[in-house]
Amino acid sequence: MAFVAVAVGWTLAPEGGDGDSSAVVEASAIDPSDLRRASPGTTSTGGPDASPSPVVSLSPSPVPATATTQAPPPPTTAAPPPPAPRTALGAAGSDRPAGGGGGRVPGGMSGVYANSMATVRSWEALRGSPVNVVLTFADRGSWETITHPWVGGSPEKFSTFPGTWVISQPFYPTGQGSLAACASGAYNSHWAEFGRWLVSKGRPATIVRLAWEFNGNWFEWSVRGNPSAYASCFRQVVSAVRSTDPQARFDWAMNAHSTSPWEAYPGDEYVDIIGIDTYDQWPASTNPAEFDKQCGKPVGLCSAIRFARDHGKQFSVPEWGLVGRSDTEAGRAGQAGGDNPVYIQKMYETLRANADVLAYETYFNDSRAGNVHSSLVSPNENPNSAGVYASLW
Repeated sequence: MAFVAVAVGWTLAPEGGDGDSSAVVEASAIDPSDLRRASPGTTSTGGPDASPSPVVSLSPSPVPATATTQAPPPPTTAAPPPPAPRTALGAAGSDRPAGGGGGRVPGGMSGVYANSMATVRSWEALRGSPVNVVLTFADRGSWETITHPWVGGSPEKFSTFPGTWVISQPFYPTGQGSLAACASGAYNSHWAEFGRWLVSKGRPATIVRLAWEFNGNWFEWSVRGNPSAYASCFRQVVSAVRSTDPQARFDWAMNAHSTSPWEAYPGDEYVDIIGIDTYDQWPASTNPAEFDKQCGKPVGLCSAIRFARDHGKQFSVPEWGLVGRSDTEAGRAGQAGGDNPVYIQKMYETLRANADVLAYETYFNDSRAGNVHSSLVSPNENPNSAGVYASLW
């Protein structure tokens, strides 16, 4: 039976990175019943860790460093020449950022994490405006489910969705690969097949969110002190997909407030969009000043936007949302914002202020037990915030 890809949020304490105890969290998993069960473990440094498994994997978050609003340093990982002849990008008068696969996406696309059109319809009803992008997760269980994802399998699974697909993809199936092998090009034939699949589906300009949240310690593709291997693997995958689908667009998506991601940057020729997942926790943005403070941290949303601008890229926020004060670790630690309209308002203001370089944003709407409890509809766990969201979007 084919698994349905599911993204889930998971509230874990900081694992070290960005300045103070600020830590964000979330996760993704594959689960046929649309549920996730997992338990945080402990890292070698004593902090919580979410280890991937064949069925699920978690995404915790941040690691503080120093509270600063300085822009992130330039990446030190140099990218090799592009793998194949490509149209010159980033030239004067061009609307394509240097290295872009399919060029810039329509500015400011807005949507939601979804496994079916039912979620899309509920989200559109909540806010009274159309959804033109959906965040999805491929099943990471095998090469077959990675190279031929469930997305687009029927009208209810987005085959006729008029907007853009975002597919979150690992480097290799869970427990069936390594960064070293990927970096050597061992999996390129699989990724070339994925490119062919995108073209066959009539979706060549799909956004691929490749090996996301790599600066945390909960996925197999975590940089874990080896950013060069991650960057090399990323370049291999991008090159292989582009060999059969030159229009595919790649989102390099970090986790807010986790360890520094900048040395793992694959290079402008291999990245179309700078992404960041961020949630209202570790610390909660209970007032505008607190939001601005965490946003400007070295691995905060505002710093990611600056990095995108510096590199001539668009940015994305593939996962963002509230975090409940009960049934979450951040809530138990007093670090979750709960039903927090301030956070919704400030996210809107930040996205709007940077609309000229915004590729897309997708809210992570989820109410599952032990998850982030960010849900604004079906069910509405955060009525005050839902009202503000509906009025703004």
